[in-house]
Amino acid sequence: MKTYTYILFILIATLTTVSCENELPFNIKDNPPKLVMNALINADNQTNILFLNFTGKETATHIQDATVEVRVNGQLTESLRPLPPETEANPQCRFNITSKFTPGDAVRIDALTDDGRYHAWAEVAVPQRPAGIENIDTLTVPMQEYGHTNKYLRYRITFKDRPDETNYYRLVVDKQTTLWGYNYEEGKGDYIFWTKHSYSFIGREDIVLTDGQPSTGDDEDNGMFDTARNIYGVFDDSRFKNTSYTMTVYNSTHIETGNEEGFFNGMDVIIRLRSITEVEYYYLKALNSVDSDVYDETIDEPIKYPGNVHGGTGIVGISTEVSKVITIFTPQH
Repeated sequence: MKTYTYILFILIATLTTVSCENELPFNIKDNPPKLVMNALINADNQTNILFLNFTGKETATHIQDATVEVRVNGQLTESLRPLPPETEANPQCRFNITSKFTPGDAVRIDALTDDGRYHAWAEVAVPQRPAGIENIDTLTVPMQEYGHTNKYLRYRITFKDRPDETNYYRLVVDKQTTLWGYNYEEGKGDYIFWTKHSYSFIGREDIVLTDGQPSTGDDEDNGMFDTARNIYGVFDDSRFKNTSYTMTVYNSTHIETGNEEGFFNGMDVIIRLRSITEVEYYYLKALNSVDSDVYDETIDEPIKYPGNVHGGTGIVGISTEVSKVITIFTPQH
């Protein structure tokens, strides 16, 4: 029987952190523990988090004493020690990367344990920034999802492919709902009580997001043979190389309302188009299969997660992005 090690993969995104627990196929029988290094870095973030673990039979084991070195174009830019554990129950080893990355940079990240026994490293070329978002048309439409019809906002996003190269992209629809509070003290402005992010969207009608298998209804959830949903919004330019393309996606217009006197709401949607590395593209496609709940390990072949970590296992990816903000609901006092 094949034994799996479980590892926490954290997907780093601009102004968002998305985490998910997945199986990393690794036969432990004839293999000693290995370093597991994971980071999906956004070059447009001021800070990014890298995670470090050991492989194990049942669960990943945590590291306490290690150093992470970051080099950009051969120059050492950071030598990092682990951040304090978030909680006693979650002693995950994390490193806060603050190096500045620009398109075309050659980035190398090394992880070394203090006892000198383990050394893992990855090299990544920072991808060029997307050519840009040319236009976004929005319209509120009725749409059926899971047997119910509700109002959804439709986005038609037009962008141009970077010419004469193979490109890998990721679309992120970042819905930000903000709850504001009145400040009754004279001379002081209102304040933000909280901001919530939602990243889910529906892309089933788009030929690119569905790998050429679009659907106009929610039959994707009722068919005899389930297909993976493109949860992470990844795609390549094979269907629109060297030209512009208009992508169609939907998300809910539902907004949480303040239920206490003196609070009011606002909502913005930030459309983020990212250039990602090839290894990140195939890694997120593999996660789509698992997180869509269509993968059955008893009948399907084991999923092979791509990686680029030497001397260990895991993935380090770097992305660049362009974005546009759409104001859906302006705070009303």
